[in-house]
Amino acid sequence: MMLEFAKLQDFYSIFPQTVAIIGAARNLMPAAWHTPLSADPPLYGVSVSPKRYTYDLLARESGFTVNFLMHEEAGLIAKLGNTSGREIDKLERFGLAAERAGKVNGMILQACYGAFECEKFAVHECGDHFLVVGQILAIHVTREVLSEHEVIDLRKVRPALYFSKDRYLTIDPATLAVHKK
Repeated sequence: MMLEFAKLQDFYSIFPQTVAIIGAARNLMPAAWHTPLSADPPLYGVSVSPKRYTYDLLARESGFTVNFLMHEEAGLIAKLGNTSGREIDKLERFGLAAERAGKVNGMILQACYGAFECEKFAVHECGDHFLVVGQILAIHVTREVLSEHEVIDLRKVRPALYFSKDRYLTIDPATLAVHKK
């Protein structure tokens, strides 16, 4: 028998979510609430609280980056999430190697295995957060995670999954199941 979950505000702690690092100007913010929205045009959304410094930057910038890190970087992700760009330069504080994106004003972390550059497409108020929608202008992937056929090799990627309250886990590539039509 299932029990009713007492704290509705903790609904997100029932399932793990891939973490992305959102880059706006020189600031970096981890986000677990993000998702692809459309294939044509290629749209990607991130949910951000207006309390966050990143929200202020996204409101005035015309674009942002979405960086994907491996599980081995969970400690860094936690540090980025537990500090504010209002108070510190996170790139400097944590000694992060990054380069400015080519098409938008955001950073691409050297430690990421993949990243998107997104031009702001729309912003929608959704309760106590705003869904910032970006049109993907460029996709970056490190060669180290590609197969010989130049697709992501699932045996080489261990994405950081957030399971609430600074807890992180990852996938086991051995559990991959492919079900043909």
